[in-house]
Amino acid sequence: MSHVILARHLKKGAPKPVYLFFGEEEFLMERALGQLEAWLRGREELAAKVTFRADKVPWAEVLSVARSPQLWGGRQLVVVWGVERCKGGELKPLSAYLQDPSRWSCLVLLAANLKMQEVQSTPLWRQLLDQEAALAFPRFREREIIPWLEEEAKQQGKTMAPGVARLLVESVGQNLAELAQQLEKLILYVGETPDLSLSAARRLISQSRSHTIFELVEALGQSRPEKALQVLQRLLELGEPPSLILVMLARQLRLLWRVAEILSQGGDSEPLARGLGVPSFVAAKLQQQVKNFTPGRLQAQLLALQEVDLQMKSGALAPQVSLEKIILDLCPLPELRERPQGR
Repeated sequence: MSHVILARHLKKGAPKPVYLFFGEEEFLMERALGQLEAWLRGREELAAKVTFRADKVPWAEVLSVARSPQLWGGRQLVVVWGVERCKGGELKPLSAYLQDPSRWSCLVLLAANLKMQEVQSTPLWRQLLDQEAALAFPRFREREIIPWLEEEAKQQGKTMAPGVARLLVESVGQNLAELAQQLEKLILYVGETPDLSLSAARRLISQSRSHTIFELVEALGQSRPEKALQVLQRLLELGEPPSLILVMLARQLRLLWRVAEILSQGGDSEPLARGLGVPSFVAAKLQQQVKNFTPGRLQAQLLALQEVDLQMKSGALAPQVSLEKIILDLCPLPELRERPQGR
């Protein structure tokens, strides 16, 4: 793995003069960049860190900075984002630089979304790949995320109980930056305790915003207005803006509408996950939740949310009142459901 290769270079005290970090997992790219910066700062008295955008600054200027010796010694870290946008002749100055890289700098090229096939088929990138200087950070597969989380906890001196990693993924999704943040919260939550228990994770997640929006939709589907209003209040207490609550609610209902459509065509869990662009366990939860709704009801609720959005933007109703009203419209209190018409 790429972080292992970089760690080996740093352990030997021999980082490459030029690196290409590429792939979709920008969180890991930024972490690797931070590790390289920390090594340079600790071992070689980092003189400066300079950051460029490849589409904003000409390569001649970038490489001129990279070749410049530092007044008080030490190496500088020169970082260039957006390198994947450079094609063909634009890379000629960089190709010439690679023949004789500056000993004054460590040049790191970051190319989010650049694929391995493109690296292998581009002579310049291929040259770096052959030198172990092109490091890939591809998007994690679903099955790789849980072992990664468990290893992250281990690196911080904690042991994860079975089920904790999956619970974290269920609560925030597959974004590694958000997962790392949630793991950090859990570690702070348990304090000196060496184990990250399932009960501690559940207590923490019960307070999370992503979890409570799922609870809100669950309460609507089960026609439990009291529960829905309690969850709404919790979201507001967590500091969630009413406009964002409305957006999250609409997104969840749209997902459920798509689930209903796919299932009506005979789809099952795996194609469902691919069609929605969500992990399979999230698709399974949506498949269970959609049983509480009909397609007609979902459509009516989405139209009602659109009307509430207009009311909130026009100031016709206070945001919290608007949200409470839509919940009661979508999921009336029992006494309202039972009230005879005309009274």
